[in-house]
Amino acid sequence: MKKILRRAAATSLATLAIMGLAACSTAENAAGGGGSGSADGTVYFGVSAAQTGQYAQYGQQFKEAFDLAVDEVNANGGINGKKVALKYEDSQSDPKQSVAVAQKFVGDPDISLVFGDYSSAASIPASPIYTQGQLVQYGFNNSNPDFTAKGSDYQWSTSITTTATYVWTADYIKKQGINTVGLTYLNTADWGIPAYNAFKGEAEKIGLTIVDAEGVLDTSDDYRPSLSKAVAGNPDAFVHLGYGPDAAKIVTQLRAIGYDKTFYGGQDEQSFDGTPDAEGSVIAAQFIETNPDADVQKFVAAFRAKYPNETAVTSFEAGAYDALYVAVAAAKAGGTTRAGILDGFKQVKDVPSVVYGTITLDPSTRRVANPELTPTILTGGKWVAAS
Repeated sequence: MKKILRRAAATSLATLAIMGLAACSTAENAAGGGGSGSADGTVYFGVSAAQTGQYAQYGQQFKEAFDLAVDEVNANGGINGKKVALKYEDSQSDPKQSVAVAQKFVGDPDISLVFGDYSSAASIPASPIYTQGQLVQYGFNNSNPDFTAKGSDYQWSTSITTTATYVWTADYIKKQGINTVGLTYLNTADWGIPAYNAFKGEAEKIGLTIVDAEGVLDTSDDYRPSLSKAVAGNPDAFVHLGYGPDAAKIVTQLRAIGYDKTFYGGQDEQSFDGTPDAEGSVIAAQFIETNPDADVQKFVAAFRAKYPNETAVTSFEAGAYDALYVAVAAAKAGGTTRAGILDGFKQVKDVPSVVYGTITLDPSTRRVANPELTPTILTGGKWVAAS
């Protein structure tokens, strides 16, 4: 999630890329017929994700889950007998890089769908290129409502929106008997500010008072001045609207200045889960590794068998694993061309999911119909369902 000026630069680059797209795309791609498979019959999906840079850990988590799902799909006959393979490009989850990656994928006639990017800030500037190339951009991790709301038929996501998540969070906090909160949020136009506005709007409706809200950046190492302001009024709880790595630093510094009440924030990812001061934190979750559901535990066991050195299976791996299966279901329903994939996404219904149980996509929103959240608490480095 970068600064507003950076996004503006990426948007300009996207515009230039679109102007030149016709010159680098084949006529078949422009007609939506590309991506039917390579000469050997393999169906290729592209992955735009961070392999380097500050978000590389997420790219690695996605890759591990994708590769596991591809192995399983191919072992079970692929897509109507065709093998599935992935082509990875390093976007660094940077808007400038994601635009270049989009142009490359659109110009590759083998690609029938693209996963990514990690962040909405990187995905949204690239969307016009995918739309122009009639190539489905499956931003499975993109929670910004604008990714689909302001996108075209080619933008789809299985992530619950930021708005829905933080309306739910405000309601849940109030139900715990909490009346006042101190708050920090990522001061980014594409994610943090919309998250804060959603939380603030709901808080005002339900009588949850925000005693102080401080905008911060995930590139900072010292949050203590902002935290001191946010807790000066001794709120009943503290809320951070951000990601795992910045939340890990914030909760540690929050405890260091003496605030010991419940922390609502963080993510199910290794840097936060392993932070001692994060113990007892509460978040809304779509997936938890400890869920006793048979399908969830089958996935967890398979992941641990393939990657025995990984210490946790998080929502990031689960979301990518589900996404691969949704893409396969769409290809089976509509065909493996770009046009077929788009048609298939409009038909996705009751696909088994380790995140939601099953996934049915709503063609009017291009997101999951009726997603559900579970309150979870970090206990002993593991997220478990909260009472």
